Amino acid sequence: MRRVALLAGLVAVSAVVGCAPAAKKPVFNAAKTIDALRADEVDWNADWKSGDPGKVVAHFAPDAVAMLPGEPPAAGLEAIRSQTQRAMDDPGFSLTFNSEKVIVATSGDLAAARGVFTLKATDPATKAVTTSSGAFVTVYKPQPDGAWRAIWDIATLGPTPAAPK
Repeated sequence: MRRVALLAGLVAVSAVVGCAPAAKKPVFNAAKTIDALRADEVDWNADWKSGDPGKVVAHFAPDAVAMLPGEPPAAGLEAIRSQTQRAMDDPGFSLTFNSEKVIVATSGDLAAARGVFTLKATDPATKAVTTSSGAFVTVYKPQPDGAWRAIWDIATLGPTPAAPK
């Protein structure tokens, strides 16, 4: 009899525990993430103007890859820092960029920005500062600390493309 009572008690506890509502996952807010990425873009532009490669590199995830015109792909923070330092060593260098479109996966695990950039750099052959423009795509991923960092930064030179309607 004692076993039956114990078994009945376990069944009752299991039923109550089994019926308890599961902890709800927080609702992902894509608009808030887009706003945060756009605000970060303003900071990132300022960081390029600062002349401090560490500030620029802070926008990348540890395993990021930057694929920029005329440069081999830079994989990892040290390679990106080196590439950034070489650019900043050019007294004629400047870079500005602006996203035209930012999208965030409904899962909240990836985001991407597409936009245009303007680059000024000294031409090694003529020693004149030249201006180039083009398009970019940057893919972001949230990091363990909650910050969104670039994992892939891809740019191509050419006429600034018209935004699709």
